[in-house]
Amino acid sequence: MRKIALALAILTLFLSCTSTKAFISPSFSSPEIPVEEKLLSLEARHVKVPEPEIYFDGAVWLERFTELVTEAEDYILITTFLGSDCPELEGLYHALMEAAGRGVRVYFIMDGLSSFDMTESRNYMTPLYFLRRGGVHLTEYNPVTVTHLFNPASIIIRDHRKMLVVDGKAAAVGGMNMNYISMGAGEGKTQRDSMYLFFSPSLASALTDEFVSIWNDSSVEKIKREDFSSYTAADDGYDAYLVPSEGVAGMYASLFGSAERSVLLFPYLPALDGNMKECVHAAVERGVDVKMVMPVDLRGYAASGIYQGLPSLLEDTGASVYLTIYDENGEILPLLHEKLMIVDSRYVVIGSANFNYRSMTLSKELAFVIDSPSLAASLEKHAAEIAEYATHVSPEEAERLKKEEGNIFAYLFTFFGG
Repeated sequence: MRKIALALAILTLFLSCTSTKAFISPSFSSPEIPVEEKLLSLEARHVKVPEPEIYFDGAVWLERFTELVTEAEDYILITTFLGSDCPELEGLYHALMEAAGRGVRVYFIMDGLSSFDMTESRNYMTPLYFLRRGGVHLTEYNPVTVTHLFNPASIIIRDHRKMLVVDGKAAAVGGMNMNYISMGAGEGKTQRDSMYLFFSPSLASALTDEFVSIWNDSSVEKIKREDFSSYTAADDGYDAYLVPSEGVAGMYASLFGSAERSVLLFPYLPALDGNMKECVHAAVERGVDVKMVMPVDLRGYAASGIYQGLPSLLEDTGASVYLTIYDENGEILPLLHEKLMIVDSRYVVIGSANFNYRSMTLSKELAFVIDSPSLAASLEKHAAEIAEYATHVSPEEAERLKKEEGNIFAYLFTFFGG
């Protein structure tokens, strides 16, 4: 009874203060309204970007990240959800402190749950507070304190954004955290994830605006936007749209609503509410081929939660769902943590936002929409490689997994906290 009461209390609390109504709003679901018009109505920033450098290997991204820090001349801005030290990441953190020592302004925001990492990183992690002694300006978003325990919303609302800006010219977004499991574990253990590096002054400027706002909301040390140089961008490259946290639900709704042929999605912990399912189902009903390629986080609560929700995910959306857990030899693959959506082989969505209820309503996120058939084609090849070791889930298999391994309380935890 206590578990039921607790679950109902959580459900009542968050259904009363959050919403996914954008998914059933004609303003976003109508295919008659151009995607660009929808995104701009969400206060997305229109920018121009060239082809990005793409990193699917955390160790390779770590090397490139460290190189960018070493070459920085003016300022470095970083946000991460989970940030911690381990032997493999020591070089990056030393580089940040060395940059600060030579006069580069280094500002770093990490979420207040960084020190409570529940991934394999917890076995290696060292909190990053030592960076302050090295001259890095470090602040925590919504730190976990005794006073915050009296306000449940302050514990649930987290900063899930991952981004990097260097000298107003280089900008990176994606799904990788700054911890062992994302960048330090090595081949065969590092999570399957992605980071995208753009040499785009317009994107760097937009991310700097975002960073200054986050920092000033999180820290007693205030900073001014005009203190961070921006540069005039060349008016070439692909049209792209940086979507702020408040617009992420509308962005997903807009793309599903405008899709004509296909939607390919990597949803991590895909706990969807009724509005989200209705939006996906509407696209399927129009004849759009919607494929979801998803992992199963084999940590007990997450797996049980995913299996509990599988039958309704299939039935209520009509999407084709594939699980990527094992390789051809039956060995467990590294967790697919990547955030990716490709629509009509044209629009690409990257960033930090998962396609689930939490990212739509309870997390601070960044999503980046790029209008580029060539980038879409490249990423479709990447997605095909991921899908090579994925298995299609039939309704019968979904029901079996729910019956044998599902758990309603794990599902509720995944829904709000996953």
